[in-house]
Amino acid sequence: MQFYIESATMDMSGDIAQLTAELGYTTSVDETKHRLEALLGSSTHCVLVAVSDSNVCGWLVVEKRLFLESGCSAEITGLVVGKAFRRRGIANALVSAAEQWACSLGLTRLVVRSNAARKESHDFYPSAGFSHTKTSQVYVKPLI
Repeated sequence: MQFYIESATMDMSGDIAQLTAELGYTTSVDETKHRLEALLGSSTHCVLVAVSDSNVCGWLVVEKRLFLESGCSAEITGLVVGKAFRRRGIANALVSAAEQWACSLGLTRLVVRSNAARKESHDFYPSAGFSHTKTSQVYVKPLI
């Protein structure tokens, strides 16, 4: 299977929304369009997609983040490859493209956080060169 990596465009919103559902998040195409538009207009975000036969088969969002305690780094804030396309090197290619984007900004570290329930990702990230450095808890407080 042939695929290539490119920057996302607004006309990919439907495919991106479908893949987001595979990741376990409920979203509509309209919500995805709104979010994608904001991300594409941001100088601190990059949205990459993997395309095969004119179909988006994976996406990744990487963000330049500034922390008071540790400075700037790049962080992958979302990554999904469609079930029918997994184990074909797509996730590795997306991560590699994210690394290139981060390096182009002069960043020297790429971080990713992974839900404890996503066993596949705990196998994938070390194989892609990431080191497990800590375990966190996530707390959410609704503001409405």
